[in-house]
Amino acid sequence: MFKQTTNLLHQLVHEKTVPGVSFAILTPQSTQTAVLGDKTWVPEKTPLLPSTSNLYDLASLTKVLATTIRLVQLHEKALFNWNDTLSNYLPRFKHETITILDLVTHTSGLPKSIPHFVIEKPSDVKRYVYSAEQVKPAKEFVEYSDINFLLLGYLIEALVPEPFEKQIEQNIFRPLGTKQTSFYSADPESSVPTELSDKRGLITGIVHDHKAFIAGGNTGHAGLFSSLDDLLLFAEAFLFKDGAPLFSRQSLDAIRENYTPSLNRDRGIGFDLRKIQDHFALYHTGFTGTFIVLDPLTQHGLVVLSNRIHPTRNNPLFLEKREEIVDTFLMEVKQNK
Repeated sequence: MFKQTTNLLHQLVHEKTVPGVSFAILTPQSTQTAVLGDKTWVPEKTPLLPSTSNLYDLASLTKVLATTIRLVQLHEKALFNWNDTLSNYLPRFKHETITILDLVTHTSGLPKSIPHFVIEKPSDVKRYVYSAEQVKPAKEFVEYSDINFLLLGYLIEALVPEPFEKQIEQNIFRPLGTKQTSFYSADPESSVPTELSDKRGLITGIVHDHKAFIAGGNTGHAGLFSSLDDLLLFAEAFLFKDGAPLFSRQSLDAIRENYTPSLNRDRGIGFDLRKIQDHFALYHTGFTGTFIVLDPLTQHGLVVLSNRIHPTRNNPLFLEKREEIVDTFLMEVKQNK
């Protein structure tokens, strides 16, 4: 079962596209896990421990596993509507027509990044976010942007006046029973290193993303560390438990809707959508080399954790291989239905 997907994941390591990989394939019948390859290549080659407890910097998986889930929970409490304008809740936000749905589907028209903007202290991050000018009108084009989810993190604290991280820990980590998921830092002994940086050396157990590293709090776009074991708890909630204990079945269905059917990409609430026959699977990636595919309808999932930016982010081959793996997995899901 899923032989082609498994082979491609093994090839990532054998062809040295990544140092190592931890992955899981979930089906209604079983969950298959594997850990293979190396932990580091520099300053020396070290093996990846054969454990599903290795800790990875999840990067942008934070957008869906923390920020999106918490927003859905607050939506269930009727604290906002998806079509509300963000400026209703964040008066400092100057774009009065951009809605919460625009942000969560990456259709706000805000830029992917702001080139040459210097971020050296925590206040610079908020200044960066609030200074962003629209590069396109809202609702016309999907342009993935960290700025959208930084704003959503600010929104979460505006809706409930408690620290973002505390809300995530109490309402997501605790109900799921995670044991190895944390924000911004993790045990360096168990952590899989990311990039070898001129400024920061070999980044190990400290968040890689520059904005999250500098801000040190309330970054809805990145910052989570976790293990394969803990990510299986997230996946099982989506695939086998109708969203419990995180949110209702109705909310899970709303997440899976396509809110951008006439645009350049299909987007649900927080997630990218990948077509599989007559419905969509949920998909998201992380810059560090992480990605998940979850299909609640057929109850199949793929969780992949790697450090593809070790020792350098200059690894475009991984991005090609990732798309091939996802396409192959969805093809094999169709065959196994």
